Amino acid sequence: MLLDSANFADGHTERTTVCIAGSGPAGLSLAQSLIRAGVDVVLVEAGGTGWEQTSQELYEGEVVGDSYFDLSEARLRMLGGTSGHWGGISRPMARANMVLSPPTGATGWPIRYDALEPYEAETNDILEIPGDFDDTELAPGVYQLDFQQSPPVLFGDKYLPLIEQDPRLRVVLNSALVDLSFEDGRVTAAEVLSDDTRPWRIEADYFVLCLGGIENSRLLRWINEKNGQALIANHDLIGRYWMEHLHSQPIHGLIFDEALLARATEDRVYVGTSPLGGRDALNGVNFEFGYMRQSETSSMVESVMCVAPRLGNRLVGLLDRNLICGVLMTAHSEQWPHAENRVSLSDERDRLGIPRTVLHWRRMGPDRDLILNRSQALAENFAMADLGRFMALTWTREDTDIPDTVRTGAWHHMGGTRMAGRPEDGIVTADLRVHDLDNLYIGGSSVFPTGGDANPTYTIVQLSLRLADHLRQRIGA
Repeated sequence: MLLDSANFADGHTERTTVCIAGSGPAGLSLAQSLIRAGVDVVLVEAGGTGWEQTSQELYEGEVVGDSYFDLSEARLRMLGGTSGHWGGISRPMARANMVLSPPTGATGWPIRYDALEPYEAETNDILEIPGDFDDTELAPGVYQLDFQQSPPVLFGDKYLPLIEQDPRLRVVLNSALVDLSFEDGRVTAAEVLSDDTRPWRIEADYFVLCLGGIENSRLLRWINEKNGQALIANHDLIGRYWMEHLHSQPIHGLIFDEALLARATEDRVYVGTSPLGGRDALNGVNFEFGYMRQSETSSMVESVMCVAPRLGNRLVGLLDRNLICGVLMTAHSEQWPHAENRVSLSDERDRLGIPRTVLHWRRMGPDRDLILNRSQALAENFAMADLGRFMALTWTREDTDIPDTVRTGAWHHMGGTRMAGRPEDGIVTADLRVHDLDNLYIGGSSVFPTGGDANPTYTIVQLSLRLADHLRQRIGA
């Protein structure tokens, strides 16, 4: 049911079994799973049912480093969270992307994909996709990747009827969790401010922060700081190893395999190569076809004629029969987890009294190297299989960074409260519980130790369903 905090008396307290902060894909996937098991839940959402300027202003912040998006535009503070920005592209994180030891000194995933696989069917149902992901091998080392299209699901719209009808789920809008009370290694209450800044609180057995890939770090860092770093001893780790998915255009070329050309009639085609190295190597890069005009294709064929006349003559014949297509490949790649990329706090505070976000973010040399290695592998495998030919764009042949003239991010905010086996390596355990605290958990992509190349929503939902199972076992529901 929807509750209006304007009706709460001074000093009001809500009592529940599980308190969840945040109503995006993580928070609502967790909440609906818990209430179906009969668990009582109170969920607080800092925004309203729709976009509001005054609410979005609380997301304003500063970016230090490379050019990035306005932080108040890159996420949404409303029922359903940033699912309102989501384009619906869905795919599980590949097994090969859940690496154990990234080559940066950071630790990797303390769980394998087998821990998430049992939640595929329910995730498919939530995202309203068929599932049964099946990559197609086009040639040795070249795969067409099965990305599926959700409608997309807007989580606020999808679950609003459930919220209005089920008394086991109490949702309070325009109410921001701003502090936690704790003693003896347990959180005892969440301190909440209504939109008019009137305080109230929630007492619960378990607390889960599902505020997003920036806000989880921001709020946890602030609560820890204002309480003398008493929640998390390794306080400097909060917010570190923040990651994005990098978008760049490293190669362009010609495809002339008839089967692949037939697939090119699809709205979107994604391809990838065999994983790079072993399980301890970052390898998450996929390539999306962007189709060129006929004049651009003809120009590329002419360029080939100058350097490879025999191949060029063959391509001219294919061009005359419309059996060739020019493509500009957009690489979607993971970013290495670097401690220098992090969420920190500003000296400036928002109207709720919380320090604004400072996002320190740079694209590092290894990020560029990963894109170039995977681009070269794709080009070589396409040529060996005679599927097509690719050429590197100018910036890839020079000692320069990924240019700012191409979109370098995807609003995929990951890391900051990373999962790790030990408290010195991360913020939460493999079960998403904050190290050294008995009943505080974190949900969402901020727990990712590495990002892979798939859009994060699918994995966010899987992790939330897994967390729901864990909490049900603890509760005995």
